[in-house]
Amino acid sequence: MDPRVSAALVLLAAASVAGCGQANSSPAGMPTQAEPMVVYDRPVRQVVTDFEDFPGRTEAITTVSVRARVSGYLKRVYFQDGQRVRKGDVLFQIDDRPFQAALDRARATLMQADSHAKRLGNEFRRAKVLYDQGRSISREEFDRYTFDLAESEASLATAKANLDLAALDLEWTNVTADLPEGAVGRLSRRLVDPGNLIKADETMMTTIITEDPIYVYFDVHEQAMLRIRRLIAEGKVKARSEKEVTIQISLSDEKDAQGNPRFPHEGTVDFTDNHVDLSTGTLQFRARMANPGQFITPGLFVKVRLPIGEPHPALLVREQSLQSDQGLKKVFVLQAKDQDGNPYAITDPLTGKPAIDKAGKPVLGYRPVAVDVGELGVLRGRLREVNAGVKEGDLVVAQGMQKIRLGTNPVTGKPFLVKARPWTPEDDLDSPASTRGSATATPTATATPAAATATASPTSAPTSAGRPGPTAEAPAAHPGGVKGPGGSGTHGKH
Repeated sequence: MDPRVSAALVLLAAASVAGCGQANSSPAGMPTQAEPMVVYDRPVRQVVTDFEDFPGRTEAITTVSVRARVSGYLKRVYFQDGQRVRKGDVLFQIDDRPFQAALDRARATLMQADSHAKRLGNEFRRAKVLYDQGRSISREEFDRYTFDLAESEASLATAKANLDLAALDLEWTNVTADLPEGAVGRLSRRLVDPGNLIKADETMMTTIITEDPIYVYFDVHEQAMLRIRRLIAEGKVKARSEKEVTIQISLSDEKDAQGNPRFPHEGTVDFTDNHVDLSTGTLQFRARMANPGQFITPGLFVKVRLPIGEPHPALLVREQSLQSDQGLKKVFVLQAKDQDGNPYAITDPLTGKPAIDKAGKPVLGYRPVAVDVGELGVLRGRLREVNAGVKEGDLVVAQGMQKIRLGTNPVTGKPFLVKARPWTPEDDLDSPASTRGSATATPTATATPAAATATASPTSAPTSAGRPGPTAEAPAAHPGGVKGPGGSGTHGKH
C-alpha cells in the first residue's frame, strides 16, 4: 500500500477517536446552546368602551337627475361642470320662441272666449227679464240662452287653463336646480350640448347631489343589533332606540402612526331597516353626518365604529401575546420565583452551576406558564382587552413565544426556564419576533424589578408530551398544545 495512503488512514482514525472522546468528555445531558430569550410586557389598565367596526359607504342625502319638462332644442348652458348651485339657479335654456308664440296664441284665445262669454251673458240677462215678465219669449228660447252662457263660461275656463299651461311651458324652457330650501348642491358634468334636441322627461342633462350633511349606510349583524337593543332597554346606552346611537367614522387614509384607523368623524343613526336580510343576516343602519367643507364625497367606503355599552375599566395585553389552544385564548406569564419565594436562576450549560453575568450576579431565569384569558374584548390599537387570567404587574410574553417550553424536565425535575427582558419602544417596529429578544442580548437586560412577580396558577400550564431534553434549562421547540407565532409545535432535536 502506498505509504501516503496509510498515513492518511491513521490520521483519520485518530481524528475519529479524538472526536468521540471529546463528545464523551462533556457531562451527560448538558445542553449545547444557551437558554432562549423572550420579551415581556405588562398589562395596561384603561377605561374603555366596547365597540364593533363595520364597513360602510357614504351617500348623498339628496340626488337630483336633471331633465327638461318640455321638448325643444337646447340653446344655452349657464354653469361650469362641478359648480355648486342653490335652489332656483338656472342651468339650461331651451329655445323659447315656439313656447312664446304658443303663449301669445293662448292669450288671444282667452280674450276671444272672454268676449264671447260677455256677449252671451248680456243676452241671457235680457232674456231672463222678458221671461220673468211673461213677455214674448218661450221657455225653449230661455233655456237656449241659459245653456249658451254656460258653454261660453266653460270655454272661457278652458282658455284660461291653456294660457296657464303655455306660461308653464315657457317657464320650463329655463331648466333650474330643484333642491330643498337652503341646500347647496354640486353639479356633475353636462351630458348634452347646445344645439341638441331635448325630449321632455327623457333626456338626462346632468345630476345634482348635496354633500352637507351626508348619509353613511352600514350593515350590522343580528348579534350586535340585539345586544344594542338590550343595552338600550336596560338603560346602559343613552338612547331611546338604536336610531339615536352615536357612531364614529374613519376614512380609508385616516390612520395613526401604527397603521390603525382613526375615527375623527361622528354621526348619529337616524334610520334602521324594518327587516333583517335573510341572505346576510344583517340589518341596515343609516347615520347622518355633518360634512363641513364638503370634504367627504358620496360613494366613499368608510369604516364605522359602533359603540356597544358604557365606558368601563379593562385590562389590555398586546395582541401578539395571544396564543390559541384548542379554541381557547392564552398568554404566557413569566414567574420570577418558585413556590418558596426563591428567585429562579439560569444554570451554566457547561458547569451545571448557576450562571454569572459580567457584573458577577446570578443570571435570573423565568418560568413560563400558559394562562387562559377567557373571552376577548375588542382590539384597541395593538392592545386586546382580556377579562381573566392576568392582572396588573404580570410579565406577559410578547415576543419569542416559539422558544418557550412549558412544564418540568423529567430528567432533572427542574422547570424549564427562559431569559427575559422588558419591552422597549424599538420592539414596536414590525420586525419578526425571531430577530428580537434573542439569546445574544446582554445579561443586564434580564434584570427584573423585585415587585414584578407573576401569580398565575401553574396548574393551568400544559406540560410537554414529547421526549424530555437533557437538562432542565435545555432549549427546545414549542409544545404541541400551544403554538407561538411562526412555531411548528414540534419538539426540537436533543
